[in-house]
Amino acid sequence: MSVRYVIRPKADEDLDEQAYYYAANVSLELGHRFLVSAHETFALLAAHPEMGWRTRLKHPDLKSVRVFPVAGFKKVVILYRPAQDYIDILRVVHGSRDLQTLLRREGV
Repeated sequence: MSVRYVIRPKADEDLDEQAYYYAANVSLELGHRFLVSAHETFALLAAHPEMGWRTRLKHPDLKSVRVFPVAGFKKVVILYRPAQDYIDILRVVHGSRDLQTLLRREGV
C-alpha cells in the first residue's frame, strides 16, 4: 500500500513563505533545508498518521485535525487531517499562531 500526502494551496503558500524567510534572513541553505525537512516530515506522517497530537480546538469540524512539528524546526507545525489512504496537509505555520481562528477563517 502506498502512503501519500496532499498539500493544500494555503499550506503550499506557507511553505514558500517560510522557506523564503529563512533564505532571505538566514541563508539559502536553511531555506532549502526547511523545504526538505517539511517534505520528509509529511512522508513520515503519511506513513504514521497517528503520530501527531490531537488539537484541543473546540469547533466540531476541527476535531480530526492533528499537529506535528517539522523535523528540525520545532516551532513550525504542520496542521493535517488523516484521511482513508492519505493525509491532507492543511497549513504549515508557527506554533504560536491562534490555530482555531486560522483554520475557522479558512473554513477547514
